[in-house]
Amino acid sequence: MDRIKTLIIDDEKPARRALRGLLEKDPGIEIIGEAADGEQALELIRKLRPQLIFLDVQMPMLTGLEMVAQLPATGRPEIIFVTAYDNHALEAFNLHAVDYLVKPFTD
Repeated sequence: MDRIKTLIIDDEKPARRALRGLLEKDPGIEIIGEAADGEQALELIRKLRPQLIFLDVQMPMLTGLEMVAQLPATGRPEIIFVTAYDNHALEAFNLHAVDYLVKPFTD
Protein backbone atom coordinates (compact mmCIF):
# COMPACT_ATOMS: atom_id res chain seq x y z
CA MET A 1 0.00 0.00 0.00
CA ASP A 2 1.37 3.41 -0.96
CA ARG A 3 1.42 5.83 1.94
CA ILE A 4 0.24 9.43 1.53
CA LYS A 5 3.24 11.78 1.57
CA THR A 6 2.28 14.43 4.09
CA LEU A 7 3.73 17.77 5.20
CA ILE A 8 2.80 19.54 8.46
CA ILE A 9 2.90 23.36 8.37
CA ASP A 10 2.35 25.34 11.57
CA ASP A 11 4.36 28.06 13.28
CA GLU A 12 3.76 26.55 16.72
CA LYS A 13 6.02 23.61 17.54
CA PRO A 14 3.59 22.08 20.10
CA ALA A 15 0.84 22.11 17.46
CA ARG A 16 3.14 20.38 14.93
CA ARG A 17 4.12 17.82 17.57
CA ALA A 18 0.49 17.08 18.48
CA LEU A 19 -0.57 16.70 14.86
CA ARG A 20 2.45 14.49 14.15
CA GLY A 21 1.47 12.27 17.09
CA LEU A 22 -2.03 11.79 15.68
CA LEU A 23 -0.88 11.24 12.10
CA GLU A 24 1.81 8.72 13.05
CA LYS A 25 -0.96 6.41 14.27
CA ASP A 26 -2.27 6.14 10.71
CA PRO A 27 -0.33 3.53 8.69
CA GLY A 28 -1.47 5.18 5.45
CA ILE A 29 0.32 8.45 6.23
CA GLU A 30 4.03 9.14 5.72
CA ILE A 31 5.16 12.42 7.27
CA ILE A 32 7.90 13.73 5.00
CA GLY A 33 8.57 17.05 6.71
CA GLU A 34 7.49 20.03 8.76
CA ALA A 35 7.61 23.77 8.19
CA ALA A 36 7.21 26.66 10.64
CA ASP A 37 6.25 29.42 8.18
CA GLY A 38 4.79 29.94 4.73
CA GLU A 39 8.06 30.62 2.93
CA GLN A 40 9.74 27.51 4.33
CA ALA A 41 6.60 25.56 3.42
CA LEU A 42 6.71 26.69 -0.21
CA GLU A 43 10.32 25.50 -0.47
CA LEU A 44 9.50 22.11 1.03
CA ILE A 45 6.42 21.67 -1.17
CA ARG A 46 8.49 22.32 -4.29
CA LYS A 47 11.30 20.05 -3.09
CA LEU A 48 9.40 17.15 -1.48
CA ARG A 49 6.16 17.21 -3.54
CA PRO A 50 3.75 16.11 -0.78
CA GLN A 51 0.35 14.73 -1.68
CA LEU A 52 -1.28 16.19 1.43
CA ILE A 53 -0.53 19.17 3.67
CA PHE A 54 -1.93 20.07 7.06
CA LEU A 55 -1.73 23.86 7.13
CA ASP A 56 -2.21 26.52 9.80
CA VAL A 57 -3.80 29.81 8.74
CA GLN A 58 -2.03 32.33 10.98
CA MET A 59 1.74 32.14 10.46
CA PRO A 60 4.61 34.60 10.08
CA MET A 61 5.94 35.65 6.65
CA LEU A 62 2.96 34.29 4.70
CA THR A 63 -0.37 33.17 6.10
CA GLY A 64 -1.54 29.73 5.09
CA LEU A 65 -4.09 31.32 2.77
CA GLU A 66 -1.46 33.53 1.11
CA MET A 67 0.85 30.54 0.76
CA VAL A 68 -1.79 28.41 -0.97
CA ALA A 69 -2.57 31.27 -3.36
CA GLN A 70 1.07 31.09 -4.53
CA LEU A 71 0.87 27.39 -5.39
CA PRO A 72 0.06 26.46 -8.98
CA ALA A 73 -3.48 25.11 -9.38
CA THR A 74 -2.25 21.98 -11.15
CA GLY A 75 -0.19 19.56 -9.13
CA ARG A 76 -1.19 21.25 -5.86
CA PRO A 77 -1.28 18.92 -2.84
CA GLU A 78 -4.56 18.27 -1.08
CA ILE A 79 -4.93 20.79 1.76
CA ILE A 80 -6.43 20.43 5.21
CA PHE A 81 -6.41 23.67 7.16
CA VAL A 82 -5.80 23.26 10.89
CA THR A 83 -6.41 26.50 12.76
CA ALA A 84 -7.81 28.11 15.88
CA TYR A 85 -9.85 30.51 13.73
CA ASP A 86 -13.18 29.40 12.29
CA ASN A 87 -13.73 32.63 10.32
CA HIS A 88 -11.43 31.65 7.40
CA ALA A 89 -13.28 28.49 6.38
CA LEU A 90 -15.07 29.98 3.36
CA GLU A 91 -11.84 31.41 1.99
CA ALA A 92 -10.09 28.08 2.59
CA PHE A 93 -12.73 26.13 0.68
CA ASN A 94 -12.57 28.70 -2.13
CA LEU A 95 -8.89 27.68 -2.39
CA HIS A 96 -10.08 24.05 -2.75
CA ALA A 97 -9.24 22.86 0.77
CA VAL A 98 -10.50 19.33 1.39
CA ASP A 99 -11.17 20.04 5.07
CA TYR A 100 -10.94 22.71 7.76
CA LEU A 101 -10.22 21.60 11.33
CA VAL A 102 -10.61 24.02 14.23
CA LYS A 103 -8.15 23.64 17.12
CA PRO A 104 -8.28 22.04 19.55
CA PHE A 105 -9.41 18.74 18.07
CA THR A 106 -8.98 15.06 18.83
CA ASP A 107 -8.43 12.03 16.67
